[in-house]
Amino acid sequence: MTQPRFAVIPASYVALVREPASSPDASAGVEGGVEVLLQLRSGTTYMDGWWACGAAGHVEQGETVLEAAAREAQEELGIELDPADLRLEVVTQRTCAIPSGLEERLDLFLTARRWSGEPTIQEPDKAGELRWWPLAALPDKVVPHERAALDTIAARRHTSTEGPTPKTTATPTFHSFGFTQTLTLIAAVGRNGVIGDGEQMPWHLPEDLRFFKSTTMGGTLVMGRGTWDSIGRALPGRRTIVVTRDRYWSAPGAEVAHSLREALMIAGDGEVFIAGGGQIYAQTIEHAHRLIITEVDLEPEGATRFPDIDPALWQEIDRIAGDAPVTAWVTYERTYERTGERTDR
Repeated sequence: MTQPRFAVIPASYVALVREPASSPDASAGVEGGVEVLLQLRSGTTYMDGWWACGAAGHVEQGETVLEAAAREAQEELGIELDPADLRLEVVTQRTCAIPSGLEERLDLFLTARRWSGEPTIQEPDKAGELRWWPLAALPDKVVPHERAALDTIAARRHTSTEGPTPKTTATPTFHSFGFTQTLTLIAAVGRNGVIGDGEQMPWHLPEDLRFFKSTTMGGTLVMGRGTWDSIGRALPGRRTIVVTRDRYWSAPGAEVAHSLREALMIAGDGEVFIAGGGQIYAQTIEHAHRLIITEVDLEPEGATRFPDIDPALWQEIDRIAGDAPVTAWVTYERTYERTGERTDR
């Protein structure tokens, strides 16, 4: 089947770097070394509370990548950059398991060691803070694909002091991000399709809890706030990302995302287990690669249901019998996994 063409959105990222003779950074506990200017995202509704490159934005029609970078630096930091002083370091192509125009990106990361003016926040509605960080000791919460690029820049050891704009023949590094991300929906479902009442689990099934643990151990879980509350804690041996609209919510052992798109960005490549609740299952089943369903021979009351499993889209590939009230643990794969066709990206 013919796939839709990749509609790329190009973006320029500007990493201002400096190498002062002596620059102790008390907050990071690192003295000297190359530093990079980062901004703390705030008020953008996406990845707020995470550190990002000092300036970034889409390449507009008629602009080169270098011209876009210089424009963004002026608009966001109030500084003047000569495009000739910019160095292309990393090219990242990224997506996620729920593709959209917003996530099909080509990101170009450029460094600059020379500029005019003092960097200051020009868009206070989008940035809460500017701070210099040692490249070798970045903060924990750096936007994941930007973290990967900055780590690469650090590894390239672009620290020559032979002039303000070192010249080398090194080619940019290419990264891909999100192209191996897959979604597996895992749920226990009653005969009537009910998975809960919106507040707590409708049953206690020790055998299924053991199955859930063995299946997801070492993996990444994405769940809604209600599912987290019904469990009551972080599950050991697994990474847990909780989706909530509450900008102030936090809990020990939980990574917080304020949208499903953010959660998948944080999760990165590899298999991601979607663990509930009903709204998140409904938003992800169209793009899932596997379903792992515990069939429960009960009909609990509740308004939260698992989406219908369309036999035209899903093929049962494994069934393990359980002990009552668990009828079986059933694994489904999308039909394209067997035909080779892909319909979700």
